[in-house]
Amino acid sequence: MSPLRYILLRLALALPTMLILLTVVFLILRVIPGNPIEAMVGQKAPPEYIQQLMEQTGLNKPLYVQYLDYIRGVFTGDLGRSFIDNRPVIADIMDRFPATVELAVFSFLVSIAIGHALAFLAAYFRRNVDEAVRLYAIIAYILFIPFFGLALQLIFGVYLRWLPIGGRITPGLEPPHITGLYVVDAAISGDWPALVSALKHLALPSITLGIVISGVFTRFIRNNMVKTLEEDFITTYRAAGLPRWRVLMRAYRAALVPTITMMGLQLALLLQGAVLTETTFSWPGLGTLLLERIQYLDYPTVQGVVIFYVLIVVFINIAVDLVNLAVDPRLRRGVWQ
Repeated sequence: MSPLRYILLRLALALPTMLILLTVVFLILRVIPGNPIEAMVGQKAPPEYIQQLMEQTGLNKPLYVQYLDYIRGVFTGDLGRSFIDNRPVIADIMDRFPATVELAVFSFLVSIAIGHALAFLAAYFRRNVDEAVRLYAIIAYILFIPFFGLALQLIFGVYLRWLPIGGRITPGLEPPHITGLYVVDAAISGDWPALVSALKHLALPSITLGIVISGVFTRFIRNNMVKTLEEDFITTYRAAGLPRWRVLMRAYRAALVPTITMMGLQLALLLQGAVLTETTFSWPGLGTLLLERIQYLDYPTVQGVVIFYVLIVVFINIAVDLVNLAVDPRLRRGVWQ
């Protein structure tokens, strides 16, 4: 099987799951009490005006017709227009997506750095550090993001005044728009004040989300390293007289192969955790967009954001599978044959 055929097969297998999820989201939004038009214009608006808007948005059509129009739009790339400002939903998503990507990437880097460093230390200092590392992994995993984020805001933003507690950048310091990622755009354009401001605003939310996700990395990599250190090839390295740190590095590289899938899954979970993190730190990403539009029952935008999240998760899973195939010859032989 060729790589392209493998990717197409994975996409085809993901379609039923996507269709079920899209149907569930569609039905949940329709059973929520309230009229989105009345939520937008107010209940005191003239009935004729409300009826006119219902016709313009298609909400006066039978439910099955709305569903068919919705599915048809999804598979033709038309996510509809927002009830709030009549903008294309995809335009609103693209405006907010760079902020979510920036937060997710920096949080991912924080989680990887902490998780890998602690796992290596736990394997190197088994007797002295291992228990503390395992305790950290448990505590980090059960942390509630809003509570933990508010605690960091209180300490580093209010008491110490080292870091800003909300927003994405200091107003007026926005760098020229190139990629939509403030850190990248500021670095490319050489706008150092904007770069410093963007990094300061990123610090607390990315540390909050990164620490929560790092608990899974720490525990998983630590367990893999402990298991790998008991393998026969590690015993051979020790018998050959290799220094302890070199033996651990070889065990570390071997333990990384099973963690690739976990890293991809955690990257997908970062997008879910970003919803809570963005609302806690007033971060203008997809998470805050989703919650804002849920309050107004903006069906097209809510559906569009959910679809966008689903597509990202699907493509991340496919990318993880391809990376696994690239690094593990045994999987590659089983699939490509």
